Amino acid sequence: MNEATMGKALAALVPALLLDGQGYLLEANDRAAELLQLENHYRRGGHYDQIISKRTRICWVELCQRLESELSASIEMYCHTGEWMEWQLSAFGTNYLFTGFNITSRRRRNDKRVFENLPVGLQQFTPEGYHVDSNTIQREIWGDEHPLFKDPDYNIIEDPFYQQIGLSQLFREALHTLQPARREILLRYKEDIRDGVTRLQPYYYEATVFPVPNRETGSTDLFLMLNEITAQKLAVKRLEKSERLLDNIVENLPIGYIQFDHYGFVRRVNHTQRRFFRMREAALDKHYNIMSDAFASIYGFDKLFAKVMGENKMLRIEMQMDFSLEKEWTDLQKEVWVDLTILPLQDPVNKKQIVVMLVNDITEQKRERKIRTQLQRNTEQLHLLFDAVDMGYATMERNGLVTFVNRKAVAMSGGDIKRGCNIFITLPEFAANTPFAIRFAEAMKSNVSESFYSYFSRMDKWYDFMLTPMPDGALSVFIRDITESRKMQKDLYRANNQLNRLNKSLVNQNQQLEDFAHITSHNLRAPIANLKALMQMYMASGQSQERELYLSMLQEVIHKIDETLNDLVDVVQIRKNDDVEREQLYFAERLQYVKDVLLVDIEVSGIQLTTSFEKAPMLEFPRVYLDSILQNLVTNAIRYRTLERIPSLHLKSWKENGRIVLTAEDNGLGIDMERFGSKLFGFRKTFHKNKDAKGIGLFITKTQVEAMGGSIRAESTPGEGTKFIITFKPE
Repeated sequence: MNEATMGKALAALVPALLLDGQGYLLEANDRAAELLQLENHYRRGGHYDQIISKRTRICWVELCQRLESELSASIEMYCHTGEWMEWQLSAFGTNYLFTGFNITSRRRRNDKRVFENLPVGLQQFTPEGYHVDSNTIQREIWGDEHPLFKDPDYNIIEDPFYQQIGLSQLFREALHTLQPARREILLRYKEDIRDGVTRLQPYYYEATVFPVPNRETGSTDLFLMLNEITAQKLAVKRLEKSERLLDNIVENLPIGYIQFDHYGFVRRVNHTQRRFFRMREAALDKHYNIMSDAFASIYGFDKLFAKVMGENKMLRIEMQMDFSLEKEWTDLQKEVWVDLTILPLQDPVNKKQIVVMLVNDITEQKRERKIRTQLQRNTEQLHLLFDAVDMGYATMERNGLVTFVNRKAVAMSGGDIKRGCNIFITLPEFAANTPFAIRFAEAMKSNVSESFYSYFSRMDKWYDFMLTPMPDGALSVFIRDITESRKMQKDLYRANNQLNRLNKSLVNQNQQLEDFAHITSHNLRAPIANLKALMQMYMASGQSQERELYLSMLQEVIHKIDETLNDLVDVVQIRKNDDVEREQLYFAERLQYVKDVLLVDIEVSGIQLTTSFEKAPMLEFPRVYLDSILQNLVTNAIRYRTLERIPSLHLKSWKENGRIVLTAEDNGLGIDMERFGSKLFGFRKTFHKNKDAKGIGLFITKTQVEAMGGSIRAESTPGEGTKFIITFKPE
């Protein structure tokens, strides 16, 4: 099955909007259009503030600012379907993607326990009067069939019945004053059967509406608390009870009420019923009889009436009715589902038998059941889809129980994976403290997708995982086999390393050639010129004594040239040998070796050597290089000592940013860094009139340190001494 087909299937489940940079709607999938009740003309061109901001009070500009500030660019909204959705804004190229996730269970979970255990009925409403949630006592008060729980568009503030009893005014007063509003109300009636006679029992409640700020939406939610006071009120109301009061109650019942006499003639139709049937006023003036009406006969109401009268028993049925077949007394020209309760009663005045029909519109409930059935069918089809794709897919509960796994995932696991098993027990690669178990816990905790790859040694396979939390608390797991790509990456990495080493070697050799050419041309030009001049003088001289003098001078110049060439060869050899073997060396041991080599010089000079190697006693480095570096540092301190004080050299090592630093600080002649700092480590550069100075030691030391990736620098003040700082690169 191709990606386009998969995309359509996912689009049916994941609500999404595509908006441009100004907040105008470019596209909306069907799920989003259903949740937001978008008309066709709003599918394109509508603005975010028109569609969503008026419901959440968070405007487009504010939401974009949150995203740019890396804050949570999300909103929560209650939808007409009875779901709480969290809408998340994310950048999508130059546009924005607005994706919805169902958080109904999460939203209710925290407050449910306290909410449910209150000793009174408690119910949450939006500021506009739409139902959000209620505890068990409150649901028992209203009844499961109340429009509050069945009709997502039902508004308690706008309901005529609750306006009549003053409940709507309580909502408006609390919202206006932001203070609790309280009143005693007659909320409902229940059937009370005594001695075979059914009566309507009134129920009185103390109703309190109080406002609570909602930080998530920035609005003020309203809470209705109902405390039954029927017993107290009835004690008073029994004395005032009358037919007029009963008629008024019946007229304002939230369900349809039709009363027939024992012949089948209509005696009364309440307001709810007239509104539901859209009954014409002229039709009510006619003497309607259920036993002779053609429309009633189509649905068998005449027989139902006769049965209730004959058996004196209540009947309750659900029925689908097409009111387009009746055009005389109703304007309701459509099909509806009704829940009918037909019950026999005795007239309290003349004691004659009457029949009452209670009518409840359940069209929306039936529609919701149909939608749920279709959703279940879509889920099954989606499972078939995932079973056919060339990718491992599974869904799991928080405890690791597998609720669905496709064929590809079973094959990739190499084990007996099936629905109902626990993945943490069945597969050792998913057990506790494995990468999968750790990322699984992180995804469930943060409610954010986790992507990672892991190696399965049992099958010699690399798998790429994506763990995605779902709104119902479960987790989707997508798996791809990336073994071949990982092998290719390793081969590519190995080839890149070889190429880098080759490049480094070539660069190093080029640098050597450049340095060698520069040094050769600089340091050999003058001796060769001297050779040429001496040769010319030798050839021009006719005296044997002069010629012998010139020959001795030629030998001295040749000796200097040979010495320079040997030094150059040593330097080139250091730079060339970049693969020299490293060893685990201790500074104290190698310094002792150098002291043994320079024993005579140390004794004659009287230099005092002190060390502080405690913080970094060891180094991985070529032994010959470290010995040479330490020897040059000690020799330098001896060679350039001052006669004004006892010479000293302090060596210290420590770790800094993962590297080892070695300092050598003497109290010798010092160097004018402003004049000679840039030439300090140059080839054959000397800065003191010392007959032993050759200007090669520091150059070789610098070459050895840099050949192993390190660096060296100096700090010095004339007459006070010099401090060399060497930073070694770790292996």
